[in-house]
Amino acid sequence: MVLWAGIEPAADGRYSNADSSRGGGGSPFDRAGCRTSADVRKQLRLRKRKDFDTVFKRGQFLTSPLLVLRSVPNQLPHNRYGFVTSKRLGNAVVRNRVRRRLREGISSLTTHPGRDIVISARALAAQADFHQLKAAVANLFARAGILSDDPNASAKEQRS
Repeated sequence: MVLWAGIEPAADGRYSNADSSRGGGGSPFDRAGCRTSADVRKQLRLRKRKDFDTVFKRGQFLTSPLLVLRSVPNQLPHNRYGFVTSKRLGNAVVRNRVRRRLREGISSLTTHPGRDIVISARALAAQADFHQLKAAVANLFARAGILSDDPNASAKEQRS
């Protein structure tokens, strides 16, 4: 069967774009049964304005020179995180770098589950390196009582 002139299906039934793709695997529908880590990470994010507003209105408020932490309990078996990086930090490259560093810093911490957490970056966060941001996040989490004593708790929570 020929759909377009000059394009023939491969011997195994897949079309040429499936063979040449980086993942080597055709359409997403071929992999419908598997879950990617991106799907799981989306569940751990605050994405709706209503959720951010709840944290801003009713949340606990702690500050450091680099960051502002707001948190409120939720009824979920995991934490959800939101990040606020305003244009005051710099252009999109700088804001995205700060968000990536904050996400990575949080992923290595062991936390108690069941909170919505919003971390806002202050202007000085744009000049801070990864280790400074991670230390600031750990300090704020400890002050807020979010850090867990069990070092294996967060790894289990975030992977489930």
